[in-house]
Amino acid sequence: MTEEELFARRPLGMRMAMVVRQWRATIDHALSDTGITQSGWTVLMQLHQLGNNVSVSELAEVQGIELPPLMRTLTQLEKQGLIVRTTSPYDKRIRLLALTAEGTRMLGKITQVIEACQLRAAGNIPPASLLAFSDTLNQIACNLRVMREEDNQTE
Repeated sequence: MTEEELFARRPLGMRMAMVVRQWRATIDHALSDTGITQSGWTVLMQLHQLGNNVSVSELAEVQGIELPPLMRTLTQLEKQGLIVRTTSPYDKRIRLLALTAEGTRMLGKITQVIEACQLRAAGNIPPASLLAFSDTLNQIACNLRVMREEDNQTE
């Protein structure tokens, strides 16, 4: 049995997890000269999408991670000059996050690398299939979010 046949026989969730690990390793390798790790580049991308002055707790929720590992990543990004943390003018307990000019520049480089890797990974897949895959992936994510919300309501 070939590696592809063996892979195809695994449950969908296991295959998705395996692909995510391969994707992260590919991007981490491609970004190795930047000093940015997977946790770092995903935070930078989320901050860009969410806009400036996002609270640490909001970012943790969107990232789907606990505060301690996120705080370590934020400290590293701040030391690299890629983000800045400020105190909310409305509540001194809330820390707000924003990309610096250097963070925005680094995000541009990261985006170029990720787009190049994505083009290579999807190189022989017809555009219609990629669109269908993207739609399916979005629907799976929505279904999982609803499942989590329903499970949280029954606990």
